[in-house]
Amino acid sequence: MKKILISSETVLPISSPPINRGAILIVDGRIRDIGESSILKKRYKNIRSLDLGNGTLLPGFINAHTHLELGWIKNRIGRFSGFIDWLQQIIKAKMQTIKREEIEKSVEEGIGELVKSGVTTVGEISSYGGLDKPLLKRSGLRTVLFSELFDWHGNFWEIFSFEKSNTFEERPFPHAPYSCSPDFLKKVLRFYYKKRIPIGIHLAESPDEVKFVRGEKNGFEKKILPMIGREPFLREKAISPLQYLSKLKFFEKTMVTVVHMVQVLPEDIEEINKRDIGIVLCPRSNLFLKVGAPPVKHYINIERIGIGTDGLSSNINLDFFEELRFFYLTFTKSLGEKASFFTIYLATLGGAKGLFLEDRIGSIEKGKEADLIFLDTRNSSSSDPYLAVISACKNDVKLVMVRGKVIYQR
Repeated sequence: MKKILISSETVLPISSPPINRGAILIVDGRIRDIGESSILKKRYKNIRSLDLGNGTLLPGFINAHTHLELGWIKNRIGRFSGFIDWLQQIIKAKMQTIKREEIEKSVEEGIGELVKSGVTTVGEISSYGGLDKPLLKRSGLRTVLFSELFDWHGNFWEIFSFEKSNTFEERPFPHAPYSCSPDFLKKVLRFYYKKRIPIGIHLAESPDEVKFVRGEKNGFEKKILPMIGREPFLREKAISPLQYLSKLKFFEKTMVTVVHMVQVLPEDIEEINKRDIGIVLCPRSNLFLKVGAPPVKHYINIERIGIGTDGLSSNINLDFFEELRFFYLTFTKSLGEKASFFTIYLATLGGAKGLFLEDRIGSIEKGKEADLIFLDTRNSSSSDPYLAVISACKNDVKLVMVRGKVIYQR
């Protein structure tokens, strides 16, 4: 049995108030106890201890949406006028011959950047049949591997293993409402009810997606479907992308993570609260693709909500600190005094809930797995411990731990 008592000047449990001069007892990769350092040191006298000193110990960051395999594509994208123009360039690039080694290099480089910026869990979209899978399994990162699906995957459960272990699991990810027919989405639903494996999907990202579900003229049917040699498919109209999936009963007693959620109506917020839907925001990607900003002021009371960098095809880097700072600076006015805590909540417990992993990670609580990071926050001028984390950078990351195992340290 491996035991260690880790102490720090500040401990941020997220699910409870900050602890000054706090400590955490870890036993076999799980959190056994948490409290003030002076009390725990007396309680566990004969256990190996590690005093991290001045800085902040908190749950590891959860980058809930990435496309690590597409890192190579960033150098093949030129100027674009909007989402459809960008998507055309992505499709053209993916139609070209790309070496396996180049894709694997993108994944390896992406993993390195994630770990160095304090990420312990990644929600990765796997687009090449699992080329990223062995690399992620070796990385030490906790991984939710979303296997990207389209209609042509047919009986996808015969293609993908959907394996699950302590720190790795595969889930189905039908790409989007505009790229997957209603019949295929229903097939994914039937798979869910049989296996109870959570689902992910891109949703409500662009204005053209709204036009698509409303049956109006849109760029997908005009430019994208002809490009891939596909005919438009019949569908029932809806006023929003979320309502479109709701009509297909996609959220009926299911665990679904929806990514982006920019094009949202007030009625959608009610549906989200009612159906317990997981949300992942990608604010820098949304700005990059010129699709607008998510209605964050309506999300403040939603618990299943996380944040992701998206991939290098729609962002300038995978630096998680930059994602958090961008979110904080963009939405601090609408969030008010809750802005700093909510930003860190998205990166930790909110992200865990968005991926339906909150029973294992996301906060420092007894019984949860020890996915932790330690930041040197001594240079922060803020008395707000959450803002001190937002103000940090990759050089301040001194320790990254997944399930009690150190995967990175400076």
